[in-house]
Amino acid sequence: MATKDWEASVSAKINGPTADQVWPYLSDFGNIYKIFPTDVSFCVQGTEGQPGLIRYTAVKFPMPTDPSNITVMWAREELLELDVSQKYVTYQIHENNRGLTRFTGTMQVLHDGDHGCTFKWSVVSAPVAGSTYEDLVGFLEMTTSQVVSLIEKLV
Repeated sequence: MATKDWEASVSAKINGPTADQVWPYLSDFGNIYKIFPTDVSFCVQGTEGQPGLIRYTAVKFPMPTDPSNITVMWAREELLELDVSQKYVTYQIHENNRGLTRFTGTMQVLHDGDHGCTFKWSVVSAPVAGSTYEDLVGFLEMTTSQVVSLIEKLV
């Protein structure tokens, strides 16, 4: 019997910039490091803004059991869709060292009045060995908070 995929969605208010002001940063798929807590992000192949673009991302994390032990988490991600009118980017994680399979994510900025917007991140993923659904949601919530903070400082 096949295991049901995990589906999760989190969102957070971005104070200050509008969705129109944030969109150029979110839509810059190859340079996600500008608003996403990652150490490395660059295009591997394809054309910026076009489906099929592949980016490589990597981030260093201290291990919870030994903060002096740093591990690098990396992934190759493919842009599947970039919708300018609805301001969302959909991507799929391919190769990675996180144990992620069948992972598709959508990041979107939504209009929320004249003085701010909302960042929404939705994912579908096969369950990850050694992790729980709550781990996935916790990661999304923590990272979304960091994205919002970076955007508020940048824009």
